[in-house]
Order: sequence, then C-alpha cells, then structure tokens
Amino acid sequence: MMDERAAWLTQGKGTTPSLRWSFSTEAPLIALDLARETGEILAADISGGLYLLDRQGQFLHLNRGIKEVQLVHWSDRGKLGVAIYADNNICCFDRDLNVLWAISFSVEALAITMDSYGDYVAVSLASGKTIIIDSQKRKVASFETMRPMSYLEFQVSEPRLIGAAENGLLCCHDLEGNCVWTEKHWSNCGGLALAGDGRRIFLAGFNYGILIFDHEGDSAGTLVFEGTPKVLACDFLGNRIVTATIEQELYWLNQEGKLLWGGAIPDEAIEVACDPFGQWCICGLKSGLVQCLDWSDAI
Repeated sequence: MMDERAAWLTQGKGTTPSLRWSFSTEAPLIALDLARETGEILAADISGGLYLLDRQGQFLHLNRGIKEVQLVHWSDRGKLGVAIYADNNICCFDRDLNVLWAISFSVEALAITMDSYGDYVAVSLASGKTIIIDSQKRKVASFETMRPMSYLEFQVSEPRLIGAAENGLLCCHDLEGNCVWTEKHWSNCGGLALAGDGRRIFLAGFNYGILIFDHEGDSAGTLVFEGTPKVLACDFLGNRIVTATIEQELYWLNQEGKLLWGGAIPDEAIEVACDPFGQWCICGLKSGLVQCLDWSDAI
C-alpha cells in the first residue's frame, strides 16, 4: 500500500519522483536548510525545536533551548550552523546543536548565511548594514547597501557574498566588504539560490518568474511557468531547479526551464532544497512535514 504522505506525488505531471523519506516536526515548521556535502537537514519549528536529520531522514539531534527561531543555515560540510532568533539575535552552534556563541543587535536581523566550510557568517540587518563574522565571533568586515538585504548566500568557488533585497537590488561583496558589483532589477523577490561557481544566480521573482543573473550581475534570462515562485533552490551546477509557488505548487525544472515534474503540494511550502547532483530535493511544509523527493532512478 502506498504511503498516504506520498499520494500527492502521483497527481503531478512529468516524471513522478519516489518518496525517499518523510519526517514531521512536533510543531509547524518555520525554517529549513540542507548541508550539500553531508546531506544533513537542519529544521526549526515554532515551538523552539531545532532538529538535525541525516541524509536518510533519520533523527540525529534535537535542541529546544533556542526560542523564537526565525531562520537557520547549516554549513555544507556539516561543521557548524547559525540561526536568527527573537528578531535581533543570532547564534552559532556545533554538530550536536550546542550553542557556541550568540550576538544581540539593536535592530532586527533579516538574513543569515554561512560559508561551506563554516568559517564565516554573514548577517543582514534592517538598518541596511551587513556584517561578516568569523566562526570565533570576531568581526571581519561590514558594509552598507541602499536597501537591507533580505537574502544572503556565500559563493562556493571563491569568497564572495551575494545579497538580494526584497525590492529590486542584487549585489556581490568580497570578504573585506568591498562591492564587486551591484544590479537593480524590476521585481520583488522571494528567494535566492546560487550555482556553486556563482555563474548562475536565481531569484524567485514572483509574477516575473525565476530571474537568472550571471557572475557579474548581468541578466541571463528568465524562467517563466504557471504559478508565482516563492522559494527556490538549485543543484551545484545550476542544471536543476526546484521551486514552490504561492499557489502551493512544486516544480522540478531543468536549466532551460523545462518542466520535469510539477504538482500541487498539500500545504504551504516554507523552504525547498536541492542536492548537489540534482537527483533529489527536500520540501518542507508549514504543517511540519519534511519530505525528500527522489528522481535518481529516472536520470
């Protein structure tokens, strides 16, 4: 008998994925991230639960001591993680989810990310300032932008930080805080994803579809499809993109925007993630249901 939690997958169009595993948090999901090298998943729910799962969806660790978590990031090598909590606080924790240090700011923290090795943390503040900190809590650099950055991602291939404001600004800075390039665009955005070499940058542009930029910030096209992309992720080469829409649809696309699979999801998507090889994705739903959808047998 088919797992009831997988029944929605059979109603989509294209190559139906298999359900590799399912996990449910004890309260509604608030944030989720994937370590691309280890395959571990970090999830947070609204009750203050912080969960670490292995690549098979098996429970590894739980921490209930960080209240009001809003965003999380887990380094690709699974070394360290970071979180924004209670609006204007950030913390760094180890593989056992033990908090190593915390910082409080005088203004709201909007976005947080960590580089693949777990050496640097970047946090964006509502004041328009972005601060880069090392894993020992030492300030490395800071810079200000015309608009506060709502999304941050470190580039894997070289030490650069890509940031996007919700209302039309994309920029790139080095680890010393110097601006490498900045680009305005004509859409609000709901999510940011980078190919590993930074040569393809994807923005969820709502009614404009998925906006694509190259490593210099120049427009490189748009992926347009039915629905309004809300959150998105891509594989390491940027050949596979997964996106969830405001209309509660999930789409698995190739780099040209061709639909490989798409279907209605049973609840609002909080976050999606994609493995480095573009064989499977993670979809985290507001209800707390986290599922791994696998196309490896179809590739």
